[in-house]
Amino acid sequence: MKVEALDQGGRAAHPDLRTTVRRCGLHAEVHTPATERHLILPDAYIELQFYTGACWFEGADGQARALPPVFVFGTRTAPGCLVARGLTRVASVAMHRWCASRLLRIENLQGICTDVGPELQELGRRVVRLLDEGGGPEALAQVEAWLLARMPKGDDAQEAVDAAGLELHESRGAARIAPLAAELGLSVRQLERRFKDAAGVSPKAMARLIRFSDAQERIELDPGTSLAALACELGYADQAHFNRDFRGLAGLTPGQFAQVVRSSRRAQASPG
Repeated sequence: MKVEALDQGGRAAHPDLRTTVRRCGLHAEVHTPATERHLILPDAYIELQFYTGACWFEGADGQARALPPVFVFGTRTAPGCLVARGLTRVASVAMHRWCASRLLRIENLQGICTDVGPELQELGRRVVRLLDEGGGPEALAQVEAWLLARMPKGDDAQEAVDAAGLELHESRGAARIAPLAAELGLSVRQLERRFKDAAGVSPKAMARLIRFSDAQERIELDPGTSLAALACELGYADQAHFNRDFRGLAGLTPGQFAQVVRSSRRAQASPG
């Protein structure tokens, strides 16, 4: 049996969510034993996921934990493995880390968050029903409407954090905190404290995660890309620095990750 990609795609978020949501996505796939395991690496974003089917997450301890129909990929410091069997349909929203806690109203976004509260559970029931019926776009529209209704009103402290986070994101982690703080009328310490309170990580750690996420996405899109050129483009001092930093988060080098991506593509193209 060949893996069948039923639908797959991502799109920009609703215009009023663009400063908080990086992307929305839909994906559906029939998994075979050769394609049921998916390497999940740390990244710069917090991802809200809704799905139909059967999925488990294996952490560093190797123990598989069944996932409920709605959960959140929170802050992760080590790679893990998502196991999906049979047909799965997924709707997901990737949020900027410094916005996610106030949008989702979940205080602790560490690891895989399955205790999402009654409001998200109720939304999950509606979204999963739509996914089951093949209504992926309608499912994402419901999620966006739910998020729009929770957008907070103006808050000077949060606006400073948002401005700093977006500058880090748009500069691929290259922005420096001192000039940002001065521009926002804050001391470096004040901005760092506010940012860490909102994002759960320091601006420096956020910059590292943004560069790592960009590298990961580029390799996933093209595992044959020149790693030396990619290291230069993303602002690493050299390829050795790129290798060390990537391995520190992923547990494998960029070259090894590219090989994982190639192997996964071969498995998807082969009969089950």
